[in-house]
Amino acid sequence: MTQIEIPRELPSILKNFTLSVLRTKPRDIIDHAVDYFTQLQRQQKQLITGDNSTSSPPPPASSSNPSEQVRLQHPTSNHNVISSGLELVS
Repeated sequence: MTQIEIPRELPSILKNFTLSVLRTKPRDIIDHAVDYFTQLQRQQKQLITGDNSTSSPPPPASSSNPSEQVRLQHPTSNHNVISSGLELVS
């Protein structure tokens, strides 16, 4: 039986991104994804360096809870495990 490990922070990241898409209704979801995840990456780097001098607004629907942002910034090796039988449907 094959198992797929899902990083613990992935569901939260995808949920926040999905909420952002539903709230903003972008014409181009891919462009929105690039902007959203680029901004999220900037925020995470600022948390690591402690540099707030180039502070910019958070991406839409990002967590406003600093502890959540720290958790996303410092992912652990803890994973949720899903056994085989997983099917992606588009």
